[in-house]
Amino acid sequence: MRLSGSGQMGAGTSKIIKSESLGGGNNYKLILVFDLKTTKAQVPTLFLLVIVWLQTHSTILQTCVRRHFRDYYYPDDNENCYYDPDTTLSIPQLIEKYAGKVELHNVTTEDGYIITMFRIPNGNRKGVILLHHSIATHSHIYLWQGNNSLALTLWRDGFDVWLANQRGTIFSDKHVNMTKYDFAYWDFSVHEMGLYDVTSELELIQSKTNGSQVIFFGHSLGSAIGLIYSALKPIQASKYLKTMILLATPAYFEHGTSLVFLFIRLSSYIKAFMDLIHLGSPLILLPFIIPVSRVFLRLFPFILFVVNVFVWQCCGYTPSETDPTFFNYDGAIYADNFSWKTLAHFGQLANARNRFQMYDYGEKENLKIYGQKIPPLYPLQNITVPTLLVSSYNDTLVSLKDCENLYQQLSPKAKVHGHWKISGLNHLDYHLGLHRKEIFVHELLEFLNNLK
Repeated sequence: MRLSGSGQMGAGTSKIIKSESLGGGNNYKLILVFDLKTTKAQVPTLFLLVIVWLQTHSTILQTCVRRHFRDYYYPDDNENCYYDPDTTLSIPQLIEKYAGKVELHNVTTEDGYIITMFRIPNGNRKGVILLHHSIATHSHIYLWQGNNSLALTLWRDGFDVWLANQRGTIFSDKHVNMTKYDFAYWDFSVHEMGLYDVTSELELIQSKTNGSQVIFFGHSLGSAIGLIYSALKPIQASKYLKTMILLATPAYFEHGTSLVFLFIRLSSYIKAFMDLIHLGSPLILLPFIIPVSRVFLRLFPFILFVVNVFVWQCCGYTPSETDPTFFNYDGAIYADNFSWKTLAHFGQLANARNRFQMYDYGEKENLKIYGQKIPPLYPLQNITVPTLLVSSYNDTLVSLKDCENLYQQLSPKAKVHGHWKISGLNHLDYHLGLHRKEIFVHELLEFLNNLK
């Protein structure tokens, strides 16, 4: 395929030749040609052309998958490099491709945020399940593996699957009174997501499924959201939820050894600086960082290994679980937005170590908001929804010992399903691990099918 275009730009012309495919579509070329004299007036146009080049070149990286680590050092026309069209599909397109049908639902929270959820409907459903994702991504994380992804696996097994997109992400970045460019839009943490978002999501699901009780499934930030919701609204949670499945729940941070803690414990200071410049999120940086990162990964493939080593340092050392076909995803392909306040809240929890507490505004503001100098603990003893906790010995971000501490804080009613302690997966391997099916997914399906 060859696409070209040219236009007048002051003293010269510019031409872009995009995506020239040779040799059966496995070799790609991208050429940016300028024939002009740069002036100050032409700088914006040049910048736009660079962004176009980055976006198109990054798409080439995204679609080329290698079967082995060594193949990232060789040209794309080798036999172990293949085109993966799924990586360029949107979430609705991906679901429609494999499930044949998809629904998009918007719901407005009590505090005015508009949340988008995707549904994979199932007429002969065994149950209804709501999937909540982790920080800095969106619901695509449950579809990363295409037809082998968790969302589609659950759908094929007979479940009516709903995928939430947390406030601030690309699919849920609207508000009834503000835009995402307003500093005040980003004034939320994990607390508000648990307090407001889950309620609105479950009320919508109830209205669309004839009042069916929902299985809440959350990973990392998503599991913390479910925990906060069920602790602050225990009566409503018992009505709406059949059970909760919480993976790697970041409530306590006493035993974590992840490299992330060197950064996250400073997040309150980072937020304070961002407040001074009225930047509530990394929103301004993302549109540029992601395509730039893709290009660098394309041009310097050894960076992929550096990225993977960094992931091991942050999430846990599991080299046997690293899947080279997911390297394109590891390279920040599907990064998404979050508020600095959310990160600061987790930073506070990391510094508190053994206190799962509400957001700390400082003694003066805490007195106004909470009536006490220190933020109150979340009342975990109020949770009555039957809960399954899942953690791994290899997770250095949310350690198994800290998850066991969380389990001990739950009421007997919530402890019905116990605490699964697994080996071999780090914090991200539930989605990307080479043996995630054998270690986790098969056991999960068995648990769900035996759920009463």
